Amino acid sequence: MLCQIVAEALGLKYEDVSIAQPDTHAVPNSGPTVASRTVMVVGKLVQSAAVGIEKTLTASGMLPDSYTPEEFRGSCRAYVAKHGIFRSLAQYEQPGDIVWDEEKYRGSAYAAFAWAVYVAEVTADLTTYSVSVDDFVALQEIGKVLHPVLAKGQITGGVAQGIGFALYEKVIWEQGRMQNGQMTNYIMPTSADLPPIRVYFEELGNVHGAYGAKGIGELPMDGPAPAIVNAIEDALNVSFNSIPLLPEDIFAALSESATPEIVAPTARGGE
Repeated sequence: MLCQIVAEALGLKYEDVSIAQPDTHAVPNSGPTVASRTVMVVGKLVQSAAVGIEKTLTASGMLPDSYTPEEFRGSCRAYVAKHGIFRSLAQYEQPGDIVWDEEKYRGSAYAAFAWAVYVAEVTADLTTYSVSVDDFVALQEIGKVLHPVLAKGQITGGVAQGIGFALYEKVIWEQGRMQNGQMTNYIMPTSADLPPIRVYFEELGNVHGAYGAKGIGELPMDGPAPAIVNAIEDALNVSFNSIPLLPEDIFAALSESATPEIVAPTARGGE
């Protein structure tokens, strides 16, 4: 993604750009690589640094206003031969209208937020008390989609994890240690447990991100499980306040509620 941003900024091919291994000996420690930081914050810095390269070469008279990739490479070689190491630096500066109070934990923590709508259709089997997700729709507003394949893939993967959170992945703690930390006793959904996951995008832009991009990583991890639980509640007319909803949890809740309306072997719901 970062190579793609640089290529776009300099009018080069994606294949012309390579990314250096991150190394805090060469650059300051910028904290963790998480969610919105990568494309929205780091992406904007990379874009700014790339533009800085172009402006430096143009100002030195080594690069015409309109150039080919070959002319750009030639200008870079000429600049390095004359001046030595060629670096373009960019540093994050918090927008003036974004204020966060670390002591009171109030204010705006980020310059922009993404939004999403999740719709889940589920079937609850009242013989086994298991739940399957039959269909899932994710509508994501992430400012600008820079790479459709990667963006869709990240959302699909997040939804798959959300299904695991909602229906399968129960962590068992005893004496401060996780007791089911192996693939043999920690149940995760496989591809056979996943429904069609339909992903759609809305693009409203973002002045603080590279080419209008916002973060994408948080929402697919947060929204699917509540949507699935809401759909189960809609199907069974019973409320739940914890996940995962294992068959024994659903059985216990239905036994306590003794809902007389449920007589069919399956119940379907959506949210």
